[in-house]
Amino acid sequence: MPFDQYQRYRLLAEAVAILEGGRPPLSIVEVGGFPPRLPLFLPGRAITVVDRVEAEAPGYVRADGAALPFPDRAFGIAASLDALEHVPPSRRADFISELCRVASGFVIVAAPFASPAVRAADRTIFEFVREHGGYEHPYLKEHLEIEPPDRDAYARQMVEAGLDVRIVPSGRLDRWLLMMTAYYTLDADPQLRPALPFVMEAYNRAFFQLDRAEPAYRHFLIGACEPLGPRADALAALISTEPGAALDPGIVAAAREFARALVRRAQDRECAGLAAELAAREVELQALREENQALHEFQRQVKSLPLYSLYERFLKPRKK
Repeated sequence: MPFDQYQRYRLLAEAVAILEGGRPPLSIVEVGGFPPRLPLFLPGRAITVVDRVEAEAPGYVRADGAALPFPDRAFGIAASLDALEHVPPSRRADFISELCRVASGFVIVAAPFASPAVRAADRTIFEFVREHGGYEHPYLKEHLEIEPPDRDAYARQMVEAGLDVRIVPSGRLDRWLLMMTAYYTLDADPQLRPALPFVMEAYNRAFFQLDRAEPAYRHFLIGACEPLGPRADALAALISTEPGAALDPGIVAAAREFARALVRRAQDRECAGLAAELAAREVELQALREENQALHEFQRQVKSLPLYSLYERFLKPRKK
């Protein structure tokens, strides 16, 4: 699984285990979670996934996250991962309110919230994908075009709804930048793409816990309808004690140059292939020229024969 997806779903699953505290599993609704991935991390659960796309899948409901079609307290846990930033700003408060309304126990909201560093990271990767992959990444484009959500404002809204809220970072930003660069470098090259799942798996196994550090690409707002008590300390223990490094533009620039070199190599290979094909076509063309010249010479010789003059005079069909 791409590291960016793995780190948020793995953190959600670990947070759920802490919040439940050994009690029977709670039902979960994930809003904005299509295609369903949460069942991979919490198997055997009653999980409902809500999104706006037209699709069919077990447990999937097509609905608007700001107007959920469920009664109050219908689920033990209401969650949303990296969806709030794609909700129009005018509807985000309703989106959070609906999560709080349908949850009887806990609300978990994760998103890349507003900050200059996160916006710079989004822009860097968006421009990298456009330059190296040749297309505009739709989700990153939305991040840049729509006003990002305010973390403190939505944490405050959850508190005002009666939740005990804690904040956990996810996606250490310096490594997030490097891994996004690596991901789209490998994904854009058909010869390198087969290595992508192996690189992602190796990173997910080794670094997912260390990526819960500041500065972070996203943050989890974890709210409980009852005082968290000792669970607050357990949630705090999820945060890595290894601080994130300050962002170094030189590292990203080096990665971009590496990707450019790969693009140039691919272009050189393509040009070499086209040149070889052109040379082969030139050989074919020369053979056709020689064949055509031989046909013309044969035609000249035929026309010089005495019989041909008799043919033209007496036998050749006349145009009407």
